[in-house]
Amino acid sequence: MACPVPHTKQATPPAGHPELTPPSATNTPDGLNGVTTPAFEPNAPPSVVPSNEVTLAALLYESGADGRTVDDWPLPEELDFASPVSELLRKGTQRAHVAAEHSGGATALTNGELELQEYIRWLAILWRVYDALERGLDEHATNTVLAPTYNPSLLARAPELAADITYLLPRLPSYVTKPTSPPLKATPEVPLPPFALPPFLEEVFVNTPAPLEVYLGRIKELSRNADLAPRLLAHAYVRYLGDLSGGQVIGARLRKAYGLPGLDGRRFYYFDLHSDKSSAETGEETVGERKKKLNEVKAWYRRGMDEGAGEDQKLKAAEVREANVAFVLNTHLFSLIQPPTEKKLRYFEKRDQENERRSKLEKPRRTWARTLQQTVYFFLAVLFGLFLTQIAVPFVAPHIAPHYQQHVSPVVDSTIAPWWNDKVVPWWQERGWPVLEKQMAKSRRNFI
Repeated sequence: MACPVPHTKQATPPAGHPELTPPSATNTPDGLNGVTTPAFEPNAPPSVVPSNEVTLAALLYESGADGRTVDDWPLPEELDFASPVSELLRKGTQRAHVAAEHSGGATALTNGELELQEYIRWLAILWRVYDALERGLDEHATNTVLAPTYNPSLLARAPELAADITYLLPRLPSYVTKPTSPPLKATPEVPLPPFALPPFLEEVFVNTPAPLEVYLGRIKELSRNADLAPRLLAHAYVRYLGDLSGGQVIGARLRKAYGLPGLDGRRFYYFDLHSDKSSAETGEETVGERKKKLNEVKAWYRRGMDEGAGEDQKLKAAEVREANVAFVLNTHLFSLIQPPTEKKLRYFEKRDQENERRSKLEKPRRTWARTLQQTVYFFLAVLFGLFLTQIAVPFVAPHIAPHYQQHVSPVVDSTIAPWWNDKVVPWWQERGWPVLEKQMAKSRRNFI
């Protein structure tokens, strides 16, 4: 379907262009016209659509689509649609994948730089995405395209996200987690989650941000239409394969960043591959074993995708287009993350600094040379003490004694001694000594 307003992709959108507010000059990177981006090339420029103005039409236009539907999304010419759909999705989403990985929000999340409250808010945003996606997959579980990869007991993330949020909320101050009154009520469009909704999470459900609204709207649109439902495979591919790959790195880093002792608080990143949660919690599972199991699951998922799509080249093209849309929507979703204004040391960085400080305080290793040096210093100190007591003091004392008796002793006897006897001694006998005696008696009882 072509755009009803004639124009070229390189020009600024003309007046009357449907459902699209042209990007302003302040949002356009140097050297870009804010309209086109290279097609599926690595290190593509970031989106110029402001986060609060995200619409599906704006994202399609920015991609260089010839029309206003996802089917108008441009595809790379080198793609061979006789290839399996898993290979096509990998090759056909390279540019969008790179853009998502290098967004600012994704970097802050991966490095564990988010405050705990902001990280919990991000989990709530993800819960809404997975809840909508997994409801759609459940509804179309028997669809021939979706059935080979349908395995909610292994893949479903919404329950794990709810468990993580429930575990992490009590770690925040009570004034932050205090629920609002009256509590939020569920609606057909916005189902309530199985976890508490303090004010900072309630806004995710009441005032849905534009990138999340567009993402949810697209998933629900596919779920409501049986003909479009097979495209849910592309969204599941982007989310699940990402969680099985890069998500494992994030989960490991967040464990250190937030001081999480086991799986609690990071179950979203853990897939119960063979009912082996106990081994992961006790540390019996090695990194190599875990990686091997994850690779097996990813291989199974790709085989299921290939089986579901079969040889239908039109369907494969639709899946590649939909996967690119999913990547772009996820990239804009990362814009909802609010990194801290100033970088703070993470948990493991503080630990490393403390270990370094302690290592500097450790005593140097004893050597024969150091032992000999300390022995020489000891004997020199003894000789100096003997010199003072046996020679220096007896020689100097007769010269100092007359001056002390003449000048110092009268002052001590006339001022300091009376003050000491009149003030200090009575106070000590009345208050100081009883307290000391009581403490000494208590110490003796404790010792016995």
